[in-house]
Amino acid sequence: MIHGDMADVAAEYEQRERDLALARRRAAPMEEPDEDSNGNWYCLDCGEIIPKARVSAVMAVRCVDCAGRREKMQRVHGAVGKPTLEDTE
Repeated sequence: MIHGDMADVAAEYEQRERDLALARRRAAPMEEPDEDSNGNWYCLDCGEIIPKARVSAVMAVRCVDCAGRREKMQRVHGAVGKPTLEDTE
């Protein structure tokens, strides 16, 4: 049980969430980006080019749309695979 005022409790919960997210990220197998000889990186799910700014900022291996769908699936289903048509509707 966390004791203290509401701000202390909220800060503690926020820190725990951050720690859990980092632990999950470390435990997940690293995915290798799909890169061509011209330095373009491609989304592992849909094959679209990922903007270089996104790749350098977050080492993205998925485009924004596919990453969003994947995160939604993880929140809703706890799944990690490619989204199916039913998952995206």
